[in-house]
This record gives sequence, structure tokens and C-alpha cells, in this order.
Amino acid sequence: MPVTPYVKRVVWVRDGGCCALCRERLLLDGIDAEQPMFRGEVAHIVAEQRDGPRGESTLTPQQRNHQSNLLLLCFDHHAEIDTRVDDYPVERLHQIKNDHSSWLNERLREEERWTTKLHNFFYLNVPRLQALAAFAGVSIDLSRYGHIVALHELGWDLNRLMLGFKSLLQQADLKAIPLEKALTLGHSSRGALVSFDGPFRTKNIDMPETTEGYRMAVRGDPSTDPQIYKKVGDVRVTLYIDPRWITTTTAFVHFRPPGGRGSFAGLGLLNSFDAKRVNVTPLVLGLPSTPFMDAFFRSD
Repeated sequence: MPVTPYVKRVVWVRDGGCCALCRERLLLDGIDAEQPMFRGEVAHIVAEQRDGPRGESTLTPQQRNHQSNLLLLCFDHHAEIDTRVDDYPVERLHQIKNDHSSWLNERLREEERWTTKLHNFFYLNVPRLQALAAFAGVSIDLSRYGHIVALHELGWDLNRLMLGFKSLLQQADLKAIPLEKALTLGHSSRGALVSFDGPFRTKNIDMPETTEGYRMAVRGDPSTDPQIYKKVGDVRVTLYIDPRWITTTTAFVHFRPPGGRGSFAGLGLLNSFDAKRVNVTPLVLGLPSTPFMDAFFRSD
């Protein structure tokens, strides 16, 4: 009897949606942002079959497919542990599973409930938010919007979509580590959901003139890619901005403020870390609400 869908969900949640070896998040953008992609899989410590990797064991078939004999890995590390069996005996894999659990528990102690209310959405990273929501067990139906080239081209439908994501963020009851605190955790903060609210500098953020311009705006070149960034101590924190997910033409103006400085609040995934540079993938950016805004825009 193979691993059941329920047990697979248990392992994905238990292991925080991260590879137990490299700690990379395994829910990533889909092709052309249509669907989030699962970039990992549940792996056996003792193989499901006796002739599989580490398969010689007294474990029963039920025990082999129990969550205690499973861990979450990216595709590369799943292949690695099953081809280099001598390097990854059963005892070492159990230790890796335990170490990963300790790492997650340490991260969870640093997380705080994200309570920032955003009055306006400047940026909604649709595929990443869908992936994050799927991990939290909630979703939003995007089928009515068809293939999204750029959010600001949705017209009136954009209002419905933004309301949907506002509801989704509330339902997900997200927890995040404040950015400044995450930086003190060093490399263990890789893959963490981080929150921020404050000033950033902006660079290279223009509204593309063509569909191809949207697709090619982010090329992996730090000198030309659209971005917002700030210095926290000696560390430069960069958030690369994909113009497809800027919500409105007015929002583009917020990304080109006078003097190249603006204030942004939101959430992101900390995806790389070294001594001087940190990259954060932005999920949602906006303008924090205030009591005045709440009162002014409240509908009775």
C-alpha cells in the first residue's frame, strides 16, 4: 500500500514545506504564473520495497509508509540520498529529520502573527501567494481572470482580485519573522517568511510598454533588474520587483517616488543570505492602514 495523500500532507506540513537537507522552500511559481509548482517530494528513509534504497529492514509495509519513516526533500536531494546510499544510512537520515525539526521549531519561536493591515495593495505576487495559501490550506479561484499578463491590465476585475487576496491573507493567519530579527539569525533564516514596514530605495522600476517587456523585466542582473532595497546595518536587503504583479498604474508611481525613496510594508520570502547581501522575494507590498483610513473608508 503506497503512502496515502493524507500522510503526504502531514509530512509537507510537519517539515514546513522545506527540503530537510538544503532548507529550500518547495512551493514555487508555476509556469507563466498559472499554478504554483511543488518542487519536492516525500521520500522514504527505509525504502517502501525491500529491494529499494535501505530496504533491508524489519519494518512492516505500514511502518515503511508511516510519516515517521518519511521526510520532505527537493528533487535533487531525493535523488542524492537514493543513489549514495552508503553516505545516507538510515541512522543519518533520522538525524537529518530530527535536525530539521529542531531548525523549524527555532524558526517558529521567532515568528510573530502578521497583523499589519494594508489599505492599498501596490504589489501582489500572485503565484507565490497562491503557493503560500495552498500550504496554509486556503485558496482563491483565479480561473475567471484567464492568463494574467499584468495585474494593472485587468481593469475592474482587479478590484475583485484584490478583495480576494485581502480575504485570503486574513484567512491564512500568517506568521512571519520581522526582517531585522531574521537578519540576526544568519543562514538559518533562509526560506523564512519575513515582514517589513519602512523606507526603501527604489531602482529601475518602469512600466513596460509591451507584453514581452513584462516577461523580460527581471533577467537576474542586479544592476538592471527592478528592485527596492535598503541597508540594515552592513547588510544590503534587496527585493526584486516583477512589474507583472504591480497592481495599478498609480502603484507604479509609488515605485518611482521623488528622490528614489519610498515606504513599503508587506511580506516576503528570504531566499538567499550572505554576510553583506540578502535577497527577499516580495509577496505583498502596500500602504499600511491607519485609524483615520479605517474610519474614512469604513462602510456602515
